Amino acid sequence: MATPELEALVGHLFIVGGRAISSASPGAIAEPPPRRAARGRDADTLFGLISLGEEERQPASFYESLVSEFSGKYFKVAGGVTTALRESIRAINASLLKLNSRRPDPVEVGIACAVLRDQEVYLAVVGPARCFLVREGFVERLPADEDAPGAFLPLGAEVEPDIHLYRRDIRAGDFLILADASLNHLRDTTIRHAMESGEIDAALVNLRSVAGDFTTAEVIKFVAPLAEGEAEPIPPRRIPFAPPLRRFDSPEKPAEALAEEPTAPLPSEAPPEEEQTSVLPWHRRMIHGLALGLARTTGGTRTLIEHMMPGDEVENPLAQRLQLSTAMQIGVALAVAVIVALLTTAVYRFRGQTSRYAQLVREAQAEIELARAGGDDQATARPHWETAIFLLDQASEIRSPGAELWALRNEAMAALDAYDHVTRVEPVLLREYTPGAVLRGPIVQGLNLYVLDETQDILYREDLDETGTRLVNRESQIITRQGDLIGSQVVGGLVDLIWMEEGGVPQRNVLAVLARNGLLITYSPSFDVATMVLPGFDAWQEPRAIAVYDRDLYVLDAGAGEIWRYPAGTDSYNSIPQRYFTDVEPDLSDAIDMAIDTNGNIYVLHASGRISKYFLGRPEVFEFQGLPQPLARPSAFHLTLSLFDRAFLIADPGGGRLYVTALTGTFLSNYKDTENSIFNALSGVFNQDRPSVVYITAGNRLYYFVP
Repeated sequence: MATPELEALVGHLFIVGGRAISSASPGAIAEPPPRRAARGRDADTLFGLISLGEEERQPASFYESLVSEFSGKYFKVAGGVTTALRESIRAINASLLKLNSRRPDPVEVGIACAVLRDQEVYLAVVGPARCFLVREGFVERLPADEDAPGAFLPLGAEVEPDIHLYRRDIRAGDFLILADASLNHLRDTTIRHAMESGEIDAALVNLRSVAGDFTTAEVIKFVAPLAEGEAEPIPPRRIPFAPPLRRFDSPEKPAEALAEEPTAPLPSEAPPEEEQTSVLPWHRRMIHGLALGLARTTGGTRTLIEHMMPGDEVENPLAQRLQLSTAMQIGVALAVAVIVALLTTAVYRFRGQTSRYAQLVREAQAEIELARAGGDDQATARPHWETAIFLLDQASEIRSPGAELWALRNEAMAALDAYDHVTRVEPVLLREYTPGAVLRGPIVQGLNLYVLDETQDILYREDLDETGTRLVNRESQIITRQGDLIGSQVVGGLVDLIWMEEGGVPQRNVLAVLARNGLLITYSPSFDVATMVLPGFDAWQEPRAIAVYDRDLYVLDAGAGEIWRYPAGTDSYNSIPQRYFTDVEPDLSDAIDMAIDTNGNIYVLHASGRISKYFLGRPEVFEFQGLPQPLARPSAFHLTLSLFDRAFLIADPGGGRLYVTALTGTFLSNYKDTENSIFNALSGVFNQDRPSVVYITAGNRLYYFVP
């Protein structure tokens, strides 16, 4: 007989500034396999806890991006469990390595993770984290104390993470604790006593009493699955006394007789029903009303059944013909059971959600009070403001908050905006494209605007009015798309678009678009679509962006780690491309965009959040100065080189913002949308000076705002 696989119950300990938060840490992971998991992953349940060093504090978004990357990677890696764990940890280690390379003070991050498969658990620990396996009165620390876990390298410290792997057999009733380093000081006896009740809730209460001011932990209890048809035990509910229902077919009694009948006394401590309802809070009154409705429904259903299912004696022969069949009687009984179950579930669920909502609001209010007490000390107040927003957002998922809670959230947002020098804007929607489109661009020239859909490889044209804030064309005009035949050339996948005032093409002032199959496509409202084949395109590996300087065409090739320069001829690019780099081999593997200023300096934007600068093939120093927060996950940038303004506009959807910096890297502005949603999908930006309008693309939508 096959050994039944175990299941897991999970609880979370999350303490911030000495206060226990009812929700899980944003770094906690507890995920069953997705529907489309890689080979070998469909039987795995993944648990984990991403934690920081004792003095580290980071916003919830920091954890969420790492959690998403880690769990997403794990379920995509085929093969053994340890292989998948290693690859997932290496993925987030690489992300943290890039982040720390841009910071003067590296972030210390640890992870403790586990994979449950049948009756085995696979564990991995890196950095400031710990696993505690509690079974049969014995506590096993992983890594062990003699291995000096405090000396382990955190994630993001080295190219190859210091991973400690374990495999253990487990049984029903065993506990596993994934924790940060704050629980290392606890003795085995303390941990054993915390778990001795065998219940997660009690274990969390016990751990909370001995934990520090900043602690995160995930407590997992392994249990045997319930047998088929076996229901999880539910604690009995106290049901208020109600007199027995009177049968409708019983003979009526006069009012005097009814008055003389004895009635069961109400409990002495229970006030009349009207008093109970009046003193209860609104949510308790609603639950009370639902319960009464349930009782009335049950009573009415009982009466209905009594009428439809007469007793043993049937005096009226005609009534015998109206009796329900056995199948119909069973159906009615099942329907009643379902109705009662649904109503009971609704009452319990509503009560649980109401209690959860109230608890989240109380904790958010407490965090706001602590933030206010921090005053102007950003290091003290900021974590509390961020935690308050996190809790209020969780509460809003249960129920729409009232005006008072919105005011609290706005206060927290205003405080964080002040720290980060945020200017809030309200982007106006100009066009929504087909679902799933990912837009690149836009490019604005005169009263024409162009965007490229990278998903379907379509080049669109829009027409603006004189203000530049409204489209005058009802439908988007498709200029070209992948698969079109232009002359004798078939258009390949589209890469990037620029406006070419003058270059190695027959016409001036044209839109230039690069295709992956080596075509340079040109277009303007005055000229039809034309193409030319760029020689040597078979050397390209992964072209990402194009730019023009002094008529020469530059192609950023992240795959080859090169920028290809095409010298301009009279009206064509007809020579083999030259390598821009001759003495250096820069890392362009994560390069996503490129721009060239009027002096010939080339700027390359990297997905890791940095900008590299080159002149005549050699690297130049470029560093950001004064950014409120580092770039999280940039997607594109625009270089403004007008007489009125010389600046970078950097789209950073990872941080939900649009940064403006000088060409030296000095911070100038930080724009965010009022709803904190549009800028989370930024994919492109273009700045127009006169009139001053910023055009942005986000997902499949085109917007503008006036700075």
